Amino acid sequence: MKVKYYTGSSLAEAITKAKQEHGSDIILLDSKEIDDTLNGQKIVQVSISVDEGNGKVKAWNPPSVKKNPKQLKASEVETKEDFNSVIANILSRKPKTLEQEKKILDELAELKEQINKLQQANFNEQLPLPQNYQQILVGLQEKGFPRKMAEDLVKRVYQLSPKGPKASKREIIYGLKKELREKMRFFDLSALKSSDKQKVIMVVGPTGSGKTTMTMKLAAHPKILANREVAIISTDPYGPSEALKAFSKMSGVTVIEKKRNDELSALLQKLKDYETVIVDVAGNSPFAPNFVKKMEEYQKIVNPDEIFFVAALNTDLDDLFSAASVYMLLKPTGLLLTKMDESMRIGKFFTLMEELELPVVAFGDGKRIFIDIALPEESYIFEKVFEGLA
Repeated sequence: MKVKYYTGSSLAEAITKAKQEHGSDIILLDSKEIDDTLNGQKIVQVSISVDEGNGKVKAWNPPSVKKNPKQLKASEVETKEDFNSVIANILSRKPKTLEQEKKILDELAELKEQINKLQQANFNEQLPLPQNYQQILVGLQEKGFPRKMAEDLVKRVYQLSPKGPKASKREIIYGLKKELREKMRFFDLSALKSSDKQKVIMVVGPTGSGKTTMTMKLAAHPKILANREVAIISTDPYGPSEALKAFSKMSGVTVIEKKRNDELSALLQKLKDYETVIVDVAGNSPFAPNFVKKMEEYQKIVNPDEIFFVAALNTDLDDLFSAASVYMLLKPTGLLLTKMDESMRIGKFFTLMEELELPVVAFGDGKRIFIDIALPEESYIFEKVFEGLA
């Protein structure tokens, strides 16, 4: 057995040189980076063990690859072939020490990462997208998806689609749904409707976001709270709205007016036999003086099991996030998304999911109390988002 040394611009090139001279029956002992004295650059040196006892050397050439110009460029085929030949050699010849093995595997991992980066860079330069993908991309942006989010989604579907540029719009949308499912967060409603203990819910949000309407919808929906004994505490300084009074008469839900903060604790004690108590907190600007302090006092008195933040989808996202940043100090546990019928830019839903990281409790989709509410289900969102895009 003899030890010989070979160099190359990469690990794969050095091993290829060794195999071309001594065939495939070589054992890789070590590899390291050294300085090339001729051009001052770094090169890779490998040391191998060969058996020259019989004086015969098996001819060796890198395995051939059938090139498909429609799928891979020549440079991509060569890079993949070099990488595969290196892996095959490592798997067939066990290095003599664990330290050598770790070093070689680290080099392989680095090589693979570089290949992936090059392939991703090549993909990102493939503009424009095929027509079907481009049309879906434009449609998503019109639906309210931020440009970068829409581009990332469509490009990922393009990469993963078995049919590539020949995929139909329906197939592209199918791929998009798989990606978007990962972004959705939905509240477990069973925790509200099946608990043996009383549930106290505090509903908060900016003025005009639809808190009172959504409070009534929660109490009226048969799959949320309609089958439980519910009481609603209105904290509006002007008393319960006419709509809330009418709802109480039609549904039988108890509605009580809270006039002063010092009444709230005693009022909650009187309602201890109700299965669910919803405190409809009066709307106010989150930027008003002492707003956070007042809300924290409310929270301390009510001691709610859940805090639902109400966000209207017809609101400008910048304004909504500015308000939400204040309400998030209360650590809400769920999101009530309202006025879905008043916005054509439903894609804002996914921006809210990413930024607020709150599970959706229900969707408000109109003013009718007993009808215009949707449960937190992906089919509802997908119908809104992809309507007219297929």
